[in-house]
Amino acid sequence: MRLLRRKRFWLFVATIAVITLISVLFLKGWFINLRSWLRTLGPWSIPMFIAVYVLMTLAGLPNALLMLGSGTLFGFSKGVLYASIADILGATACYVVGKTIARKQIKKWLAKNPKFLEIDKAIARKGWKIILLTRLSPVLPSSVLNYGFSCTKVKFRDYFIFTWIGMLPVIAFYVYLGSFGFRMMGREGSPQSLLLQLSGLLATVATAIYTTRVAKRALAQAEDAA
Repeated sequence: MRLLRRKRFWLFVATIAVITLISVLFLKGWFINLRSWLRTLGPWSIPMFIAVYVLMTLAGLPNALLMLGSGTLFGFSKGVLYASIADILGATACYVVGKTIARKQIKKWLAKNPKFLEIDKAIARKGWKIILLTRLSPVLPSSVLNYGFSCTKVKFRDYFIFTWIGMLPVIAFYVYLGSFGFRMMGREGSPQSLLLQLSGLLATVATAIYTTRVAKRALAQAEDAA
């Protein structure tokens, strides 16, 4: 694979690894305390995590930290499941708010964002494809997209389905980083297990880079066509 031979790829991998380990190092105590607190909630621990995630999404705050946290708190499989549920519920809540009580304010806000205006024109021609591509390619923050799509003619069904599908690779990426970083700092598992996880991390990063590049290229073509 040509991507693996490029210095920029390995520089990106090293940067991601360093950022992840530093983040987990500084937040490890917080994650441990949060995990302990969630365990005291028993069956309410998962709903509480999802509720906090949805509220942060509504507030327009970055959700990458919560995706990382989901990986450290629940592991990869459950972390992806809980984070994806929380993410689509938060995106849905933003869509509803944007369609109702905050529609005028959001339109004024979006009028100052030329990038979204370009995307809005492309939506008129490509519809759900633009939703999927913008989720896969980080051209705009999720908060802008969540509220912005509510002011377009996109059907809620398309918004829901393709937001969920498009965010899955992003969520899986951050959750894997969180779970891997926490295991590294906690030194959990055998060296063979950690080596296998490192291989998985490299594959995850490579996939994320490739997907982002393809999505950006396709999105640019769609915008030009519009």
